[in-house]
Amino acid sequence: MRIALITGTSTGIGLETALHFARQGYRVFAGARNPAAVEKHPNIVGLKLDVDQDESVRAALEIVRQEAGAVDVLVNNAGVGFAGAVEYVPLEKIRAVFETNFYGAVRMMKAVLPSMRERCSGTIINVTSVMGHLTLGCHAFYAATKFALAAVSESLAIEVKPFNVRVAIIEPGVILTPIWNKAEALMPEGHPYGLAMGRLWRLFEAQLADGTMPDVVARAIYEAVHTDEPQLRYAVGADAEVMVAARDRLSAAEWARWQSEPDEEVFLAQAKEVFGVDLYNAPSLNARRKG
Repeated sequence: MRIALITGTSTGIGLETALHFARQGYRVFAGARNPAAVEKHPNIVGLKLDVDQDESVRAALEIVRQEAGAVDVLVNNAGVGFAGAVEYVPLEKIRAVFETNFYGAVRMMKAVLPSMRERCSGTIINVTSVMGHLTLGCHAFYAATKFALAAVSESLAIEVKPFNVRVAIIEPGVILTPIWNKAEALMPEGHPYGLAMGRLWRLFEAQLADGTMPDVVARAIYEAVHTDEPQLRYAVGADAEVMVAARDRLSAAEWARWQSEPDEEVFLAQAKEVFGVDLYNAPSLNARRKG
């Protein structure tokens, strides 16, 4: 039985990924701060894991080694998010989000890489975000963690290919998960960044209207592991696909100039041209494609 180790499995993408791999016959070690919450299939083993802590990662990997041997697939999914303008986000909050989203994933990779390299076998999947491919106002630091993880993933893919170890980056768009119930906007009342913040929330709210479910990401992760034609990056979700394609067509200067357009009607008209669809009004692109 192949072994998958998945982080951030309490809810959402992580939980659905653990269930999907378990249903496909994997023995899944599902990492979470409260592991009892994820033991929802006979192939799932709840694993107490805090990716922010070196000792927690070491202890969790030792349990996996003792009970199952080597890890065949690592899925780095654990993450946190918030919105806020660069001027206002406290440094301690920035450090905390990097600790989980970036350093946490690095801890996990470093823990499994020696075995994968020695066995010349294994796959590492890093769940970043569409925000690891493009930037929006008032989302700088979340995006920075995802860009950083994507950069490490690309470099790692180069390093480990001679050892038959594969790396893939999953870039979900707006996914209907409980993370939105915990979303923070770290801005003071009456702040001057209403234009950027308003557009950010408008996009999110539109794409949450009958939006993409986390099982879509879970299936994409599984496919990235098992495909005969592996890619490095996978945009997941209808919104992510069009956003990534649009960003790749524009220069950084063109993207920033359009995003900072002061006239809202002009901005929305240009958004339709840039994306080829309306992403700023409900229902979501996912809902429209289903319809």
